[in-house]
Amino acid sequence: MPKAVKGVVKGNVIVPEEPFALPEGAEVMINLPPNLCLLKHAGVWRDLEDLDTLVAEIYANRTVKEEPVS
Repeated sequence: MPKAVKGVVKGNVIVPEEPFALPEGAEVMINLPPNLCLLKHAGVWRDLEDLDTLVAEIYANRTVKEEPVS
């Protein structure tokens, strides 16, 4: 019978919440929640040069500046 194992992703590695041992080479299946449908796009900009500059420009140009309340 299949066992469900919960975990979190850290650095592109799934870390289980509870420790357990699997034999080397064991085959596992990961069922992703439907709300992670954009996961296939993660990492598309990974090797883009000046990514930090691009992201800073996007935030600077697309955030709403609040007016001070008088």
